[in-house]
Amino acid sequence: MSEDQDNRNDQKPNVQFHVPPDLEYVYRDVFNVYVGSGDVVIEFGNLHRSMPEHATIGNRIVMSVGNSYTLLQALQQALQEAQKKLHQQLQEQRGK
Repeated sequence: MSEDQDNRNDQKPNVQFHVPPDLEYVYRDVFNVYVGSGDVVIEFGNLHRSMPEHATIGNRIVMSVGNSYTLLQALQQALQEAQKKLHQQLQEQRGK
């Protein structure tokens, strides 16, 4: 295999995301993570208002280990960028 073929195989496909306008946003305040031999399971849920020591799982997402690492990296990058923007905004407010 040539080096050009290796580089093309390493590139991710350009995926276009389509988000329906009525997509529901849900708030989750607890999560569990389980890692198996080939899958990562992430469960999201909510604490009970009347029994704060209890929670109900509302969503279960199963991902490959590789996609889980990609999610972890994307989340870390997004949080770092958000923190940087917040820091810049605070600096601008102090300068006024």
